[in-house]
Amino acid sequence: MKYLYTLIAIAILTVSLTAQDQYAKGMGKALSLWGENKNVEAVAMFERIAQAETDKWLPSYYAANVLIVSSFGDTDKASVNSKLEKAKTLLATANERSPRNSEITTLEGLLYTGYVAMDPQTYGMKYSGKIIELHQKALLENPDNPRAASNLIEYEIGSARFFNTPLNTFCDRLMAVIPMYDHQKLSEPFAPNYGKDRVMESMKECGC
Repeated sequence: MKYLYTLIAIAILTVSLTAQDQYAKGMGKALSLWGENKNVEAVAMFERIAQAETDKWLPSYYAANVLIVSSFGDTDKASVNSKLEKAKTLLATANERSPRNSEITTLEGLLYTGYVAMDPQTYGMKYSGKIIELHQKALLENPDNPRAASNLIEYEIGSARFFNTPLNTFCDRLMAVIPMYDHQKLSEPFAPNYGKDRVMESMKECGC
């Protein structure tokens, strides 16, 4: 839930700092819907914005993000698969509009993590290498992207937890990500800047 509250704060702050045009209003409303756990409505609004603003990558990115994040709490495999397949299409659209975008690349890594979370036995071996490669690629595209760094570490923590490996070995790496979050700069209105809260939670879970 902290993840969603952070996104609401982003929406309010960004709308207050940008002109109140239709794009800004729509994005703020869609992010607020997500924060209210109205995922279907949020995705639909992000998609409408993407159709109207054909030069914008963020609406498709956030629509995919809603679907991916919600898949982790879904116990219905058919539903999870449907969400992730739709997210793939949305990310393809975002990538067409903004190629070699670190945020899109690392979110794709999170998408495949959704498959592993849904069925580790089937997808663990199939996608583990791909997930790591995507997060590493995202770091090459932007070494200062804290989400790419933390997503990579989070996946490795998940793998360590699955194999009952000690987690305190990740403390130094998690601590190194905090300054990346503190010094990140928005490249444009509504650009991602969330994730620090999750890193702080992971540090507690790892006994840091």
